[in-house]
Amino acid sequence: MLKTMLSTPAGTVRLVCICVAIASLLAVAPWPFGYYQLLRVVIFFAGIYCGVMVRRSNLGNQNLAWVLFGAAAIFNPFAPVHLPRELWAVLNVGAAALFGIVAYRHRG
Repeated sequence: MLKTMLSTPAGTVRLVCICVAIASLLAVAPWPFGYYQLLRVVIFFAGIYCGVMVRRSNLGNQNLAWVLFGAAAIFNPFAPVHLPRELWAVLNVGAAALFGIVAYRHRG
């Protein structure tokens, strides 16, 4: 199943989104600080990649692409946004929902 999912760009986007959604949900639990740093990098690059792919798909999902770019900006590891832990928990759940929606809606 994994091989068939990765055989198309849409399948790759869906797999990336599912992995990021799971990692974002796991971030609600207490983890070492390194996990959150890694998560910032993962969400940043996944947001850019998935945003570009959604934008290229030309399925009327242009707003969804811009929301992904916004998520990449918020989780940017190079110019980090410093927020309270409680707010990051909300943002992590929101990122999980966003990437879950993209995984569900993106068909190519």
